Amino acid sequence: MEKITLDENVWSHTLYKQGSSYVLSVPCGGTAVYELHVPLDEATAEAGMKDPGLLELLATSVRQDPAAHRTYLNQPH
Repeated sequence: MEKITLDENVWSHTLYKQGSSYVLSVPCGGTAVYELHVPLDEATAEAGMKDPGLLELLATSVRQDPAAHRTYLNQPH
């Protein structure tokens, strides 16, 4: 299945669509950088595409507290 990049802000976030699923990929960490993939519902993804500032706020929230979003790490994306 093809992964489509809908929005990309280097070193901040990338919004992907794969099939009918939306995923916000956020680089996190300090010395070791890793990507945290957060699934988004369609309404949130579409709102973020209209106002990229929303995606930036969400990415900042993920970076500030990645542990709150780690439940998504072991789920298929």
